[in-house]
Amino acid sequence: MDGTKGQRASENLRPWEPRRDAIIAEAGFDPYRETSHLPDPTSCPVCGALYANGRWQWRTGEAAAKESPHAEVCPACRRIRDGYPAGYLTLSGQFLTRHRDDVMALVRQEARVETAEHPLNRIMEVRDQGADISITTTDVHLPRRMAEAVHDAFGGELRVGYADEDNLVRVSWSRADVPEAPETEAAPRPPIEIQRNNVIVDPEAESYLAERLAHLPTFYPAILSTRVVLDAPLGHHRSGGPFSVNLFVDVPGTVVAVTRQRAEDLHVAIKEAFDAAQRQLEDYAREQRGEVSPLEAQPRGRVVRLFPDRGYGFLAAEDGHELYFHRNSVLEDSFPRLEVGMEVRYAEELGEKGPQASTVALPG
Repeated sequence: MDGTKGQRASENLRPWEPRRDAIIAEAGFDPYRETSHLPDPTSCPVCGALYANGRWQWRTGEAAAKESPHAEVCPACRRIRDGYPAGYLTLSGQFLTRHRDDVMALVRQEARVETAEHPLNRIMEVRDQGADISITTTDVHLPRRMAEAVHDAFGGELRVGYADEDNLVRVSWSRADVPEAPETEAAPRPPIEIQRNNVIVDPEAESYLAERLAHLPTFYPAILSTRVVLDAPLGHHRSGGPFSVNLFVDVPGTVVAVTRQRAEDLHVAIKEAFDAAQRQLEDYAREQRGEVSPLEAQPRGRVVRLFPDRGYGFLAAEDGHELYFHRNSVLEDSFPRLEVGMEVRYAEELGEKGPQASTVALPG
């Protein structure tokens, strides 16, 4: 008896093919990934990035000269608008608590470099939760690169986990130990003068001020003296700014000065004044080493609006998009010398409210 009776011979079976009218979801589908080429060129009306030659790029070189009649919000701006990150980075540990400014300075520097080359790779949000810091990004590459930079500089433990077919990444860095400094004879501390005019500084702000003063030599070791002047309007001792912080750091050959830094919160005013001083100290140290400042390679723009009494202004890039800048971003305390129409060099970064100039310099 034929055991194959009632069965179709395998050679008579047709190969299986999917139905042409069936819709099959792609594994790991990313709704923010471009599925087709956009018209060349297409500009993003939010950040000013340009889609040309099959990719998103900043308007530099040949791309800056292209006219873009088509407009389309780029994937990075859509993620920011929708609050839908592609990458997560978590920084934690006792080392972070003690060296928060150093770690975050390195993270932001790595982000600036990455975003300058790849417009779709940006920081979305930074949440400082005390014990840890959470950062979200518009792409899956930036979190790992920021974490690897921190790991290379400070050691610790680095973990990377991908999900959804590499469309989502979660990166964490932590370091629990705080190495004890070797017992050596302490070097004499440069004199520090703190002048409080109409200001009663609460213990928290006093502690923060002392921390930032102690950290200044990290950016320039040969500080000769430091003078801090805290001001507040008469009758506003405890609350109701604006508070003003003036900072003068005497170093061999010059005095780094940050003046008229104002904020409604004293803690914020102190932070912004010291951030500006640290940038100037780094530039001065780089100049003494004979290195070319990264600003030399940055684009040029023109000042289009100034608000001297409020301490900020706006400049227009070569492609026409505008950037906000604060007086403390202007190197060598040159904000009072700025005029509408003046050409400047600048370094751009993505701020909380859009593009801003992190550093502005008058042409040498």
